[in-house]
Amino acid sequence: MSAVIRLPSPLRASVGGATTVPIDVADLRALPAAIADRYPDLAARVVRDGAFGRFITVFVDGEDARFLPAETDLTNARVVELLPAVSGGAG
Repeated sequence: MSAVIRLPSPLRASVGGATTVPIDVADLRALPAAIADRYPDLAARVVRDGAFGRFITVFVDGEDARFLPAETDLTNARVVELLPAVSGGAG
């Protein structure tokens, strides 16, 4: 089975406007490379030097990936969310 990547509005244009896209990947460690192979426009926005950029937070089934082992299994139709940092405000 494949995982499903859920994308927020700012990233959807890089995958043709889709809210979710499938990704076949074994584990969390391989996710950036799998995205780069299958969705190069998305990778240009979220992957830097083979890893997720520092302003991208990844969640796997609602859990912050920073606290999960790199070998976390993604083959069981897990939902992966890519969330870009939000900044701004009224100064």
